[in-house]
Amino acid sequence: MLLQRKVKIMDDHNILIALAAIVSALGLKQVWEIIKQKIDINAKKEERQDNIYVEQIEQLSTKIQQLETKIDELIKENIHLKVKIVKMEARLVTNANKKAATKRYKDE
Repeated sequence: MLLQRKVKIMDDHNILIALAAIVSALGLKQVWEIIKQKIDINAKKEERQDNIYVEQIEQLSTKIQQLETKIDELIKENIHLKVKIVKMEARLVTNANKKAATKRYKDE
């Protein structure tokens, strides 16, 4: 057991020595620059993803607006067609009444 504890302590000690060696070899400023670059790269990735989402939202909103205008046009067209149908039905009824009236007189 005593041997295992010494190995664990040695491992932690070795890690600290390695970290100190890296910091001293590169210098604290360069280590900070590396960390800063990593943070900047991650921020740029998030920014690009946000820009992509914004573009997709804008495209979808324009499509929705186009669909709304198309629906409005179709509703207006539908109303016009209904008016035409009502007028045609009225003409058919008046023509049928006229024909029925003339047939009655001929049969009598």
